[in-house]
Amino acid sequence: MALPVIIDTDPGIDDALALALAVRSPELDLLAVTTTYGNATAAVTTRNARHLLERLGASGVPVRPGAARPLIRGLSVAADTHGEEGLGHAPTPAVGSVPGPFVEAPLAMLEVLRQESRPVTIIALGPLTNLALALAIDRERCLQAIGEVIWMGGSAGAPGNTTPVSEFNAWCDPEAAYAVMEAGLPIRMVGLDATRCVFLPQETVERLWRHPDPEVRWWAEMWRFYVEFHQRSERLDGCIMNDPLAVALALRRDWGRWADMYVTVDCGWGLTRGQTLCDRFGHTGEPANASVCLEASGRDVLALALERALGVRV
Repeated sequence: MALPVIIDTDPGIDDALALALAVRSPELDLLAVTTTYGNATAAVTTRNARHLLERLGASGVPVRPGAARPLIRGLSVAADTHGEEGLGHAPTPAVGSVPGPFVEAPLAMLEVLRQESRPVTIIALGPLTNLALALAIDRERCLQAIGEVIWMGGSAGAPGNTTPVSEFNAWCDPEAAYAVMEAGLPIRMVGLDATRCVFLPQETVERLWRHPDPEVRWWAEMWRFYVEFHQRSERLDGCIMNDPLAVALALRRDWGRWADMYVTVDCGWGLTRGQTLCDRFGHTGEPANASVCLEASGRDVLALALERALGVRV
């Protein structure tokens, strides 16, 4: 039986491939997509989610716009990483109008949880603002009906990608990440320790850019931008595909190495803002509240994602 899931996302170049993997995986029953700010503004990420689902032949999946900003902090987006339109060099339609205020996503999450008889998995690929708001509205329903949260965010020991110690999704809204971590939900944290192994080489992107299928070339245009960013920021000849790993680990838990530990989030305002403090050795005396992915089968994940999303093999 397919696993019922809601994907909460901020597309985003790597989010796009994660969404494609989810749509093209019969093991998953995609009930809804909720959007948030992060890699771009909420209006842009909502447009991108709808456009991607249409390209993937899944326009029937409902897309619900969500948080336009963090719970208490100002808005920051990653235009340098993903481009002003969120999908790199890939052509996209005009944004158009997205109704505000952006509160529909938390309510949509709760509606799915009320209607679905099976435990629902939330695959969260961006800041956790929508889920934190859903918990604030109806905590009991969330605790009863969410089978698991798989969050692409944080880091147990790898360097941060926003500050020396902080991962972007946690940094954007540390209060939301803290609230979710402390809520008592079953959580799998898929952070930078594991996601950096999902690496798409530049030579593969260039080969796909010359592919005879225009759809494959559209995706390669997106990834060319990501390669350019990683060359500037880390001198890498390729790009790191963070978000598809969270979806892949929903399909194959055994592709990751996991450790249960207590995780909390630094809600300060300096360089440690958003740091996920992972107590591997029980120093705090707190019981484990998350299963943290420490490493993963990056080659397998990338091969699965590209084959299912685009029908290409690497």
